[in-house]
Amino acid sequence: MENSSKEQIKEYIVKSFMQGKGILKDDDSLFEKNIVDSFGILELVSFIEKKFKISINPSEVTIENFDTINKIVRLIEDKKK
Repeated sequence: MENSSKEQIKEYIVKSFMQGKGILKDDDSLFEKNIVDSFGILELVSFIEKKFKISINPSEVTIENFDTINKIVRLIEDKKK
């Protein structure tokens, strides 16, 4: 599951926030590289909740959980347990 969810998230971010251009590594900081801003994170959370059928609490929307693709995948896996 990890690989397919990772690819789906990466594809969404590149398409939605990078206009399909550039390379995004699994440990690239989405915030430091200015890929996702505060409004973008809301779009990303909405996508993740719908795509993976999980609920993310506002208190979980932190840099610790959403700064990289790997951190997002870890959060999804923890929620699905």
